Amino acid sequence: MVCGLSTFFPLFVDISGKKALVVGGGNIAERRVKILASFGADITVISPETTEYIEHAPLRLLKRRYKEGDIAAIAPFLVIAATNERQVNHNVMTEAKNLNIHVSVADCREECTFYFPAIAESGDYIAGLVSKNGKHSGVKQVAEKVREVLNP
Repeated sequence: MVCGLSTFFPLFVDISGKKALVVGGGNIAERRVKILASFGADITVISPETTEYIEHAPLRLLKRRYKEGDIAAIAPFLVIAATNERQVNHNVMTEAKNLNIHVSVADCREECTFYFPAIAESGDYIAGLVSKNGKHSGVKQVAEKVREVLNP
């Protein structure tokens, strides 16, 4: 246990064609969408406002607020809660967990059933990095170092 949390097992899964729901349309949501898209996920975004990238990305966009029942209706493989509203993120987490769907909550590590990793890759290798203690800046720095090793 780290800081009262379980240590998560790193697992690589094929998400090609699998439904991914991102609730939120800001910068964090955009970063998640870009990574999910690079792995071939079938992405739906729910947000009344979005970044320019999300607005024009090849995905399903529902330009409105999240409402209870959205996750059940979409039936995604995984869910990302990345709004700037704590209560909305909590509601998304609650619905996802009740449906036994893995959820990453951008503003509350304790509510996550999986952590969204920083990605470092080259032609032959891929690494996913998360922090055991929630220090995101450290993950960013380590990911940059791994990228340098993978792409000299």
